[in-house]
Amino acid sequence: MRKKTLIVISLTMIFVLLTSVACSGVDRLVRGKSADVPEGVVEIKMWNLFAGGDAEFMQTIVDEFNKSQDKYYVNNIQQDYDEYYTKLITSLGAGKGPDIAISHSHTLPELVNLGILQPLDEYASEVGVDWNEFNTNILQQTVFDENHYAIPIDTHPHIMYVNNETVDDAGLMNEDGTIEMEETPDGYRDFFLTLKEELPEDQFALAFPTVGMDSYRHWWTFYTQLGGENIVSDDLENPSYVLDTEKAIEAAEYMHKFWYEDEVIPLNLADFYTDFQSEKAATIATGVWSTGIWEGTEGLEFTAMPIPTIFGEKGAWGGSHTFVLPFYEELNPEVQAGAVAFMDYATDKGAIWAQAGHIPAKDTVVSSKEFKDMPYREDYAEVANYVNFADRNIYYRGINDIMIRNLDRIWSNEVTPEDAFQQIEKEVKELIED
Repeated sequence: MRKKTLIVISLTMIFVLLTSVACSGVDRLVRGKSADVPEGVVEIKMWNLFAGGDAEFMQTIVDEFNKSQDKYYVNNIQQDYDEYYTKLITSLGAGKGPDIAISHSHTLPELVNLGILQPLDEYASEVGVDWNEFNTNILQQTVFDENHYAIPIDTHPHIMYVNNETVDDAGLMNEDGTIEMEETPDGYRDFFLTLKEELPEDQFALAFPTVGMDSYRHWWTFYTQLGGENIVSDDLENPSYVLDTEKAIEAAEYMHKFWYEDEVIPLNLADFYTDFQSEKAATIATGVWSTGIWEGTEGLEFTAMPIPTIFGEKGAWGGSHTFVLPFYEELNPEVQAGAVAFMDYATDKGAIWAQAGHIPAKDTVVSSKEFKDMPYREDYAEVANYVNFADRNIYYRGINDIMIRNLDRIWSNEVTPEDAFQQIEKEVKELIED
């Protein structure tokens, strides 16, 4: 199968096919002033893909910005997540999209390559954005050809949560609130095996899905800790396959033991979040966005912590939300400057955003008293410094699908890791090579 037929190219195909669209649903996205915007201010339309608590915290930031000055009004428009990127690209192609949009960092290469984003540096300089305030590891995901194409809001890594009471009852909680674990591959396994032995029959050691994105993120974390860096090289349009197969197999074989040799994770859990929330499971590994869920769970005493560094190097899977400035043939400099001013303001308000569990992108926020006074967040904030983000190229979506689908076959005990990674190499090369 040639790369042009795969889903990773779908965004480009949509853009090419729909740039001439000026009818149907896109007609409704007129760029005139909205009815609820106060007179005498410049409206800035923002599209976001957030839901639940994330959406509420972003709206709080927008409301505070609008009250803080009388020159601009950010109109925060909620979009459906599943159709978000398709709708965004369609609308930008028709010249009728938003003034600000949210993009995951892993989608930036595709959007930059399509030519539908504009660099921010000129406006950033005008409104006083200080790039030195941002975490370097997060910020570098937004830079292409030495230009900043986005302002990062956060990173949201894959971490570990521990039920304090359950783990303490098993004799594995230290007096200082840390878990008793030797941070080695064997020590990590021993921790869960001890939990398995000490827990009552109606509880289990680790809530974790057998297949899906979380399992991929866990594998990526261990692959990174083993020294693996990429699946393909960081080349926007012409990457090469560089996966370290030996390390990839080692990480997969290690994970496989937790289901089939150690049996500390039940197979095919229906809802692993509920298993931890109801205290049926002693621990869980998932994204930091669940911190708010556990905080709101009555009676749940927990610890949030990075995935222990059990192999040679610190490493974790993580993503990032960013603000981007869409490109149009006809630009309003006043709107553009206001949009970037809001982006900078919003990232200054990272402590509000951190209530969702995310790690703010600005180091100045992470070091602030407001952030440090928040429970749990500072316990895993250091992960931002060593998150291993997705490879920077236009094939993220296709590669992500290939990886999850084939790794799932390992976790389901259908194929060996060797066979799975042979298939991964074949499919990824077909995707990225002519």
